[in-house]
Amino acid sequence: MRQRLVASVSSLLLTLGVTAVLGVAGAPSASAATQVIPIPTSASGAESIVASPDGTLWFVEREANKVGRVNADGSISEFAFPRSDYSQVEDLDVGPDGSVWVIYDSGRRLRHMTAAGAQISDQSLGQYPYGEQLRVEGGAVVVTMAYDDEFVVRADDTRVVELANAPECADALGRGNDGTFWCRTDSGLTRINFSGGASTTYPVNDYAAYPFAIAPGPVGSIWFGRFQRGSFAFSPSEGSVGYLDAGSGAVTSYDTGDRTAINSLIQGPDGNMWFTSIGAAKGIGHFAPNGSGGALTAIGNYAPNSIAFGRDGAVYATDATNNVVIRTSTGDLQVTNVDPGEGSVLYGAVPGKVKAGKAPIRVKGNKVALRVACPKDATRGCTGQARLVTKSKKPKAVTGLKSYSVKTGKKGAVRLKLSKKGLKAVKRGKVTALRLEVFAPGGSTPIATKKIKVRR
Repeated sequence: MRQRLVASVSSLLLTLGVTAVLGVAGAPSASAATQVIPIPTSASGAESIVASPDGTLWFVEREANKVGRVNADGSISEFAFPRSDYSQVEDLDVGPDGSVWVIYDSGRRLRHMTAAGAQISDQSLGQYPYGEQLRVEGGAVVVTMAYDDEFVVRADDTRVVELANAPECADALGRGNDGTFWCRTDSGLTRINFSGGASTTYPVNDYAAYPFAIAPGPVGSIWFGRFQRGSFAFSPSEGSVGYLDAGSGAVTSYDTGDRTAINSLIQGPDGNMWFTSIGAAKGIGHFAPNGSGGALTAIGNYAPNSIAFGRDGAVYATDATNNVVIRTSTGDLQVTNVDPGEGSVLYGAVPGKVKAGKAPIRVKGNKVALRVACPKDATRGCTGQARLVTKSKKPKAVTGLKSYSVKTGKKGAVRLKLSKKGLKAVKRGKVTALRLEVFAPGGSTPIATKKIKVRR
């Protein structure tokens, strides 16, 4: 039976002694921690957001025939392209030098721009077929060309050259951590051969067929996100995320749920894989490379379609439906507050917020006892990890990371044991200021922190 999560506010209570309380965050909305930036041009068709080394982010305004730039102050600058009978921007990417490459004129032209938006070069990709997606390769770009006929070209500021024996790529193009380029072909995932020889295609199973997002990841050769296309009556569905090991040809895939559709995929600075879902279950999701510790978080009624991480560590996402760019933190994306559907790995643990009283918490022996209460509306129970660290610019752990698991509507306990370093840091007979850190299962970044005091 499908287990649905309650989208209303839950309240995981994790009490240290009798004073510190950890409560579940409710369904996120456009709050102080989530900034919603309106795009100046209405109905712009915002998508394909990419971070630049200078801290700005660039995105496509497909329907407005523009590209947008999110500036350091949170404002948006727009850059228009020449209009024709086929005025539409298709894709962009940003190079390591901060310059921007753009496919426009509905795939007929390629423009190279400076970080300030000035034109460096502008050339034709031809009248047929049309450029679809591009990725930067040093001082050049790789472009997939499609419309009945499919192939790949490489372009710089002076010429466009079709690759010999180019594979018939469509819908997705990505670059692996080792510099290899990958695309989707009808047979599966294909590694493009730039030397002129035949490219290598790896057949994939049902959970990896027709990937629409390709990205590097922490393990394997290349990661992918896929879904089944929707129709006028049905939302895109049957999402999954996984990776291919080119050495063995093995495909590892994680089911994100039959109500999800993975449209954009990226590895986050925390090492997890992050994505947007454009299915009936809309939101921003993530999980660890082994498929654990996942969550899919809806941000109010927003519909994120493309995702990037800014230099500030924040998550940025375009939303064409509401014509905005969303900026939020990974800490606000730890609750599965929307039903991802059957089979999903995204029924994650409920994280929390920390509240603490002024009275120091007593240390008994070498242990700090935490009481855990799991509310009745946490339909899959409450699990997480907690530890104590020093209150300093470079905090050091004074306890190990201890897991807890409590059934729905029940109470439990977890005891944090002070390490040898912890016993030195927490002086006997004195009050010591520490910080509590709480993690989702398998997570490497705290989802909640709080200053606390302990007495030993």
